[in-house]
Amino acid sequence: MQRILTTANLTPRAAFEFWYDVACAKIIKHEAKPLDRNNFHAELMGGALADLSVFSTKIAPVTVRSSGDSDDFFLMLPSISLVEVSENHFEVGSNSLLLLDAHEKKLARHLGRQLSGIASGPVEQITMRIPRIALAQRIRVDKEVVNRPLPIQGDTRLLAHFLRMIVKVGPSTLSPQVRLAVREHTLDLVAAMVGNLIGATPELDSPRQLVLRKVRTVIEDQLNNPATDRTRIAAATGFSERHINRLLAQEGTSISELLKKRRLTKCREAIEYSKREISDIARDFGWTDAANFTRDFKREFGLTPRHARLLIHKWRTCMS
Repeated sequence: MQRILTTANLTPRAAFEFWYDVACAKIIKHEAKPLDRNNFHAELMGGALADLSVFSTKIAPVTVRSSGDSDDFFLMLPSISLVEVSENHFEVGSNSLLLLDAHEKKLARHLGRQLSGIASGPVEQITMRIPRIALAQRIRVDKEVVNRPLPIQGDTRLLAHFLRMIVKVGPSTLSPQVRLAVREHTLDLVAAMVGNLIGATPELDSPRQLVLRKVRTVIEDQLNNPATDRTRIAAATGFSERHINRLLAQEGTSISELLKKRRLTKCREAIEYSKREISDIARDFGWTDAANFTRDFKREFGLTPRHARLLIHKWRTCMS
C-alpha cells in the first residue's frame, strides 16, 4: 500500500483540511467535521487491483454526511462507526462488514434524506471501491444487503480476512497478472456472499467471464506500449474485436474505453509519485494532445492532472 497522506507533522487545523481535500479527491466526495479539531489526526494508504481501489484509513472521530454522486459500491470493514440510513440507526463495528451503495445515497437525497454517520472514537477502516458494473455482471445486488451491517460469520468472515490480507501484502507488490487474479477472486467472493444472503446464484467463471478475464490480462500486459490499440488487444486474446466489444457492452464499456481507463489510472500514479513532466507521462501512454489528456483525466477523476500532482506536492511539502 502506498502512503497517500499522514497528518503527523501538521497542525490540527491544517491536518483536517488537508485530509478532507485528499479524501474527497481519492475516495468519494462527502461532508465531514472533526469532533475535536484540535486533536485531529489521520493516515490514508492506497492501492489498486485494476479497477478496484483499496484504502486503509486511520482517522480521529468525525461526523460524515453523503454529498457525492458516485455510482460505485464501497465494501467497508470498519473498527467502529454509528451509521444512520434513512432514519434507521445501527452500529457497524469490528464484527461486521458494510456494503455501501453510493447510488442509494443519491436516491436518499432525492427523498429529502441523506446517509450520515458519526464515529465516536478513532477509526481504523479498510474500504474497497467496486465499480457497480463489475459486481452487477456477477449478481444483481438486492437493496436488502446494502447500507446495513453484515455480521462477520462464515462467508463474511472469509471476505473480511481476504480484505485484511490484501492490505497487509499491498497490491503494488503483486505482478499485474496476480493483481488481476486477486481482483477476480475478490469480486467472486463478494458476489457469492451477496448471493448467499439473498438466495441467488452468482455468475462465476462463465464463458463470458473467462473471455473478459483474458482481455483484461492482455491489457495489463500491454498497458505501457503506446502502440497498443483495440485491434492488437483482440488479436492477442484470440477472439474477434466485435465479439469482445459485444461482451463488454454489457458492462457499458468497450476495449478502447477499458484500455483508456487503465492508462489514465497509470498516468495518475506516475503524476502523483514521480517528478516527470505531465506531458511526457501522457505521451508515454498514447496522448499526443495535452488538452485531450487533461479533458480525459478530469472526466475520469474529477480533477485535472496538475491538481492531482498539487495535492501530493502539498503533502510532501508539509512533511518536509
